[in-house]
Amino acid sequence: MLGVLLFGEAGGETWTIVVSFGRHPSAAEAANSQDKVDWYDADLSGDTVCTECFAAAELKRYLCAMAGREDAFPILSDQSDPSDNVLVVGSWLSNRLTARFRGQLLTQDGGPGKGESGGFQIKTLREGGRRIILLCGNDRVGTLYAVYEFLERLGVRWYGPGKVNEEVPAKLPEPLPDVSVQDWPKFRTRGFWAWEDRGNPDFFDWMARNRMNLWTVDQSDLPNLKKRGLLLTCGQHDITPRFLGPTSPYPYDHPQFTGDEQKPRDPYPVSREFRGDADGNKALTFAEAHPEWYGLRDGKRMADLSANVNFCSSNLDAVHEMMKSYVQDLIDGRWRRADVCNFWTLDGGKWCACEDCAKLGSPTDRNLLLVHALRTALKKAMSEGRLHRNIRVLFLAYADVVAPPTRPLPPDFDYDNCIAIFFPIVRCYVHNLDDPTCTEYNKRYFEHFTGWAAAPDRHYRGQIFVGEYYNVSGYQNLPIAFFRTMAHDLPFYYRHGARHLHYMHAPTGFWGTRTLTQYQMARTLWNPQADVAELLDDYFRGRYGPAAHVMRQFYQELDTAFSNVSVLKYTLPSLLVRGAKDVFPRKHMRYEESHPETDDGPDFVQVLAALKNARQLVDRALAMSLTEQQRGRLREDEALFRYGENTVLFYDALIQVERLLAAGQRADAEEGFALAEQRADLLRAETESTKWGSSHVNAPNGLVASRAEGALIRLRLLFGIERQAVALDPAQPVTRTGIQLLGGASSLYGPGFKHVPGERRGNYAYPASTAPYDKMLLSFTLAQVPPQGIRVTVVGTAQPTHGEPGLRCAFRINGQKFYEGLCPFPEPKLGAQDYLLEAKLLKPVLNVLEFANTEKSGRTGMRPWFGIDTVTLKVETVKP
Repeated sequence: MLGVLLFGEAGGETWTIVVSFGRHPSAAEAANSQDKVDWYDADLSGDTVCTECFAAAELKRYLCAMAGREDAFPILSDQSDPSDNVLVVGSWLSNRLTARFRGQLLTQDGGPGKGESGGFQIKTLREGGRRIILLCGNDRVGTLYAVYEFLERLGVRWYGPGKVNEEVPAKLPEPLPDVSVQDWPKFRTRGFWAWEDRGNPDFFDWMARNRMNLWTVDQSDLPNLKKRGLLLTCGQHDITPRFLGPTSPYPYDHPQFTGDEQKPRDPYPVSREFRGDADGNKALTFAEAHPEWYGLRDGKRMADLSANVNFCSSNLDAVHEMMKSYVQDLIDGRWRRADVCNFWTLDGGKWCACEDCAKLGSPTDRNLLLVHALRTALKKAMSEGRLHRNIRVLFLAYADVVAPPTRPLPPDFDYDNCIAIFFPIVRCYVHNLDDPTCTEYNKRYFEHFTGWAAAPDRHYRGQIFVGEYYNVSGYQNLPIAFFRTMAHDLPFYYRHGARHLHYMHAPTGFWGTRTLTQYQMARTLWNPQADVAELLDDYFRGRYGPAAHVMRQFYQELDTAFSNVSVLKYTLPSLLVRGAKDVFPRKHMRYEESHPETDDGPDFVQVLAALKNARQLVDRALAMSLTEQQRGRLREDEALFRYGENTVLFYDALIQVERLLAAGQRADAEEGFALAEQRADLLRAETESTKWGSSHVNAPNGLVASRAEGALIRLRLLFGIERQAVALDPAQPVTRTGIQLLGGASSLYGPGFKHVPGERRGNYAYPASTAPYDKMLLSFTLAQVPPQGIRVTVVGTAQPTHGEPGLRCAFRINGQKFYEGLCPFPEPKLGAQDYLLEAKLLKPVLNVLEFANTEKSGRTGMRPWFGIDTVTLKVETVKP
């Protein structure tokens, strides 16, 4: 038979792949029909044909690669009846040949895992001298997974995205082995929480091949994701600004406002707190129409979301409007393709303190009532034929609502479709989640988790979803090893009833050492009882070849170096920035080695030693005789490791400077600061390692990602800023852009002002509580003080808190104020302000200009802030 592979030199086997083409003329066309399939209607035939033909194409691709012939393993329709050996792709419902052997298969609720989606069975049969291998799923996704399972049994591995991380044997086994197995996912949901269009084809291929099934609906090219069996999730902490945004236009014809008559009739009664168009812009907002919809704190309605106060959940009109808009978005809005929705209130938000809200119980109790209201609205929309798919609701067990409920849930609470996501943010990875000796971090999370999942007297009796933090925003893409804690924690979660797990901010490329994290997570979520030692042996042997033993040691050192990452990234940098006397206040990590009875983790000197050992090991591995593929993997490992190594060495340089200053050794401290600057430069060059996660975790470079650049700024000010000073020539004005100023927060969030089109050089200052990100400095030198003084022209913009008249600032020269008051720059555009610095304010040689935000409290990344685009200095030549 033309195009069929012969095994052996005499009378070898021949094999054909059989799959249903549906209405398509070929498997190739069917496999690429995803854009023509309606993935959301009740007819699953097109979905099934597309995915199963894609599965057949994947099977052929890898079998041919191992056979060394592209024309081997032809794919025929299930309407044919080949006489040779057959690989049958499809279930008894979708494939005619599989249906013939239905009696020898587990079917319907008796299928693998009681028919669990993604479950499959592979069965080898003999008929008339030929072999038939059935690759049969409980559904189309299960069939795809059956193909990947079969290929793995032939030695194929997909450790990470892209060909460099693919392991394909050089030849096929002869003959193909008999395989009879059934399997199904033990965690039903396995994947990554995301909300941005940042995936890529290699990443999604890896997900499918490793049986991961959760990504975001905000991704482009959704049909390709659906073909691969991915569930799409929507929503985050944005539901209040999206559906009840206080500054959003009120969508109804308010009976006491003129100018909105073209809008639908207002279904809500006029608020007793209605004060009309408060800002006088001839448009009505939600907050103006219904101030009572927003949370009450200290006797004041908090309609400014920067205050982080949730809406009033006891106000039934507000709840109705929220749920109506949310459901409508799932019907025909941005989220109309979502399979799962997140109902998350404000991130760590405060809750309304009105009397009616207090009667509803704890924040968790109130949150569950909102979840119940959303699910009720969804069921109503489905029953009325407005919503044509079932959507599960994922709600938070996190931060302000991490404690379990204190009272019974509504009797008709939909436990099948409303699932709690437990988020142990900034947990410890030195210790397992249930380690009782981890009192500083994990103990409270263990208590909360078991309160939701296992306590005999718990009120919540539903499913548990775990949201892990293998790349939480503060970790910023560091090369952390989780193989030790993951081996314990994932089975622990499963034993306590968790059946869903994801983590946020997952990188979609440049995995390096993080490849093991994703790979082990995928394998363990599929089967929490998997032999981890065997999994790791297979991984290191397959990924690193002759360097396997060395790299096993390297990962052990990596675990020591970064397992204490929550201290390393969430405690140490902020204390360095503030110049705290004790930057190691937690028992988990001291500078010198210590071993407390509880909370014992690698101390900083142990981290340094582990990094030194790891450097020697990875260098040794790179010097070995390796294939180009193995060497490519190691180069990526080394690059990511280098970023982590430089981060810790930068911290150490800053620590040493502070220790020398504390000892009164200023000259040595200044010399040590030069080393810190050198290490900062190395981190600035680290740009690839810091860019592959989400926008919350990415950074322009490693120095920004260190979160300790503020310490560098503070020390520069301490040691003087002569090196930054610009010489001012009386004959030539000097202009510096915002990002050329010392300080400011552009290092945190990048240069420029998003609200000013095309502006990409601005720097900005946040309130005094964010120091050192509250000020920007410009130093200049004068050969002599000009008698007429210096003209300073500042171009900037202001972003005060919504509803406030402005923000306060102070501009100084050499510590003396030359302007103080409301920020003089316009909103939202750029504007220029001129100031004359009189000669009496100036000094010969070094002068320092300071532009400070003097608002007392606030956070970086949020109003109130002001920005500077340029500063121009010019010596006055005409007497004023």
